[in-house]
Amino acid sequence: MKLYRSKIVGSSLLPLLIVVLLILNSPSAMGESLKLTLEGAVELALDRNLSVKVADSDVERVDWAKKENWYKLLPQIGANAQYVNNILKPVFFSDFFPGGKMEVGSTHSYALTGTMQLPLLSLPLLKSIQLSELELQKALESAREAKIELIAQVKNSFYGVLMVEESLQVLQESYNNAKQVADNIEEMYRHGLASEYDYIRSDVAVRNILPAIEQAKNGLDLSKMQLKVLLSLDLGVEIELEGSIGQYRDSLLAPLPEEGSSLALNSTLRLIDLQLEGLNKSFELIRSQRVPSLAGFANYQLQSQTEQFSFNSKWVNSVAVGLSIQIPIFNQLSISMKERQAKTGIRQVKYQRELVESNLKLALKNWINELSRAKLQLESDGLAVKQAKKGYEIAKSRYQSGGGTLLELNDAQMALTNSQLNMNQTIYSYIKAETEYKKIIGGEIVNK
Repeated sequence: MKLYRSKIVGSSLLPLLIVVLLILNSPSAMGESLKLTLEGAVELALDRNLSVKVADSDVERVDWAKKENWYKLLPQIGANAQYVNNILKPVFFSDFFPGGKMEVGSTHSYALTGTMQLPLLSLPLLKSIQLSELELQKALESAREAKIELIAQVKNSFYGVLMVEESLQVLQESYNNAKQVADNIEEMYRHGLASEYDYIRSDVAVRNILPAIEQAKNGLDLSKMQLKVLLSLDLGVEIELEGSIGQYRDSLLAPLPEEGSSLALNSTLRLIDLQLEGLNKSFELIRSQRVPSLAGFANYQLQSQTEQFSFNSKWVNSVAVGLSIQIPIFNQLSISMKERQAKTGIRQVKYQRELVESNLKLALKNWINELSRAKLQLESDGLAVKQAKKGYEIAKSRYQSGGGTLLELNDAQMALTNSQLNMNQTIYSYIKAETEYKKIIGGEIVNK
């Protein structure tokens, strides 16, 4: 019995132990950071982001609505049961009866009825099915647009974090260099080999870098939190991004896209085209209301009547089948007004499409120009960094040999720091411009 109980306890605690082990082995519990590549971040965002889940849920909802319209083509079957107590029976009047009238029927009557209707020819129903197909296409395109927008945001946020990290490294290197110079000057000042002015200036130069480092750290924390929100991660989870923004420089050597890039995959235009097609189908739906509709029907009835409340009386059957045609006669004025409204809506959407397409072409040209500017700027920034490094080494050697001043050294250090920060910003500007360009042409999407 004790062995049996121990087995029961062990089996009941096993799932709990597994959960505890999973929690303890998770990155947050073990104090480890979650390592992410750009592709991994995109996949994680597409799998967890709430905006994508909302769009996918809308696709599912519209798909059920489409199936509902298709099911309307199937026969509709219904049943009805009725009991009637004729407290005062119906009366049939005639001069052939004593008193000129005669009661008809029994006190109690029972009826069971079954009906079936089947649409045979209904243009409005067919047009509704076509409209539901378009609604599904619109929902799918909206989901695709949400994923394109999400991928662009993740990419910009991912490289934004890398840019802030590398900028923080540049500032930290600048601080280390300034601190090393300040320590050397302080030592020289104590031995009477440096002036008090140089000692003060070097100490001030070190302290001036600290606020920029703190600001960069705060910016890094904020950038990581924004990326966590896009990935639907807990803000307490530590993340570590793999790669560097400097690795992206090779892609800047690729040829620039042409100005006449196609907008055929742009989600905004595709949604407007689907909206326009839906309005045309709605116009056809309105016009179809002028056409007669044909339906078939069948009725089955089982009924009985008795003077006493009893089900043992004789039951009789009756069956009827037939066709029903519905012909619109006096609704043409109302339909005409609806048709004019639909035509006005179609014309309005066409104007809207032309306006959106013009704005997209302008935005496309603007981002191509930004790509070209960033590419040229990078060449200049690369040369500036190279020259700044060389200038800093010369200024450092001159100052150590006594041929230069501390002001020259500080200026050289500031020029080197600014040139490195500018190059990081230029690379990020190119990445952002390329992301926006791909978003406009509808090419920044992952099959999922």
